[in-house]
This record gives sequence, C-alpha cells and structure tokens, in this order.
Amino acid sequence: MSRKTRKNKPTSVLAMCATVGFFIGVGLGALMNNLLLVMFIVVAISCAVGYQIDKKNGITYGRRH
Repeated sequence: MSRKTRKNKPTSVLAMCATVGFFIGVGLGALMNNLLLVMFIVVAISCAVGYQIDKKNGITYGRRH
C-alpha cells in the first residue's frame, strides 16, 4: 500500500525574525550606548527580511480574493 503524501503548509518566519532582531538590537544598542535607536533599526530590518521570506514562500497577511 502506498501512502498519500501530504503537502505541508508554509510556516511564517516573520515572528522569529522580529524576535531575533530584537535581541540583536538590544545587544548592539547596549554596546553602542544608543539602545532604542539601534534596536528599532535592527528590528525593522529583520522584519523586512522576514516579510520577504514569507512572501517568497507564498504566505499572505491580508485577505485572499
């Protein structure tokens, strides 16, 4: 008997990228004595990267028409 292969749904990586960016931003911000600015910049960059990865994998964040 053969088993049917199930196609796995793609999983979003945006939340993971945002979390990693937050911790990297806190670490770099503490080293550079400018915590908030560096943290926001790194989180924004990591969210953009996560969004692009999700877009490539076919994950949408709005309504599908």
